[in-house]
This record gives sequence, structure tokens and C-alpha cells, in this order.
Amino acid sequence: MRTPVLLALTAAVLTATAACTSTPHHDTPAPAGPAPADPGRAPAQVRWEPWQGVALPYSTIDGPKLVAGAAAGFSRTPQGAALAAIQHSIRTSLSPDGFWAAVAAKSLVSGPGKDAYVLARAQVSISGPADPKARPSILGYRIEDWNLDHTTLTVFTRYPDSSEAALHHEVDWLAGDWKLQLPDPDSPTAPVEEISATPADMVAMAAPR
Repeated sequence: MRTPVLLALTAAVLTATAACTSTPHHDTPAPAGPAPADPGRAPAQVRWEPWQGVALPYSTIDGPKLVAGAAAGFSRTPQGAALAAIQHSIRTSLSPDGFWAAVAAKSLVSGPGKDAYVLARAQVSISGPADPKARPSILGYRIEDWNLDHTTLTVFTRYPDSSEAALHHEVDWLAGDWKLQLPDPDSPTAPVEEISATPADMVAMAAPR
């Protein structure tokens, strides 16, 4: 659309010796596009359900929509990426014998991290819920970097002894859903660190206790 200044200059040139009037031109407004992604917004319509002794978040908007051992059906948004990281990390850690291989196949990105997990998980047996003394409670998360194909984030948890931890995750959008990329075991960066307090910019979504 031409600006008022441009209209005025054009009129001045065309009517240097005579007055004139002009009819403003009105462009048809462009249709509104989708709202921009907001990494600081919490997932909408969240409910909490227990799984293996741990309360997990489910959003009717951001997912998961399909759960059969493995969680699936997350929105392609920062909120969907965060929920996927939380669901996949807990489910791969606590899936019982007979289910963990299917969960890994559906939830994890192929690579050194997944290979290391499969080797380690095959050496242990999980037949029941998590030990009550070690069950994490989800406090919230912070998106560190987000785009439509890859997201890095930190999930903050609290344990029964009141200690708190920051868990660093990455998820990739593959085959129409978010998948968890487990860290390379040779990476010098620790995927978990103890913290004294959660950050002020955390997206809070505390699990019921």
C-alpha cells in the first residue's frame, strides 16, 4: 500500500499549477496467518496421569494424542517439543521388560545415544514402578533453542529428598512427530546437573505431589 507521504508527493507533482483531489486506494487486508511460536507459553489444557509411579503431563492441544507404551502425536510447536522430551525421557527410563524395545523404536532418534541405551537397558530388569525414593516430579522446562525440525531444552525436576536437577534434552521432528535424541555417551557435556533453584524464566508446569 502507498504511504500518505508518497500520495502527497505524487499529488504535488501532478497539480503544480492547479488544485486537485484524489481518492485514496484501499488494499484488501491479507488474511491472518498462524500465530507465531511462543517458547515461553506453557502447554494448554494440561492434565496429569500417573505412569510407572511418575506423573506425566498430557495436553489436549499439544499432545500426546496416541499412547501405546510409547507416546506419540505431539504438536509441531515448542510446547509439543517440550512434552515429547518429558514423555520420551521418562518412558525410556522406566519402560518395563517386554515394552522398552518398542518404546525405544518409536521414541528415539537413531545414533550413538540410542545404541548405548539399548545395550545398557538389555542388562537390567524393570518389572514395576519407579522406587518412591527416586521418583522425579516435573517442575517445568526452558526452551533453549527451537525451530520446526530441532529443539534443545532443559527440563527441571524435584526428587523426594527435595533435591532438584536440570536435564538437558534434544528432540528432532522425524516422520511426523518429535523424537528424543539421547546424548552421545562420549560427549563431554553432562546431560544432568544438580541445581540449587529453578530459573526465573522456567515455563512452570508443576506435577501434582
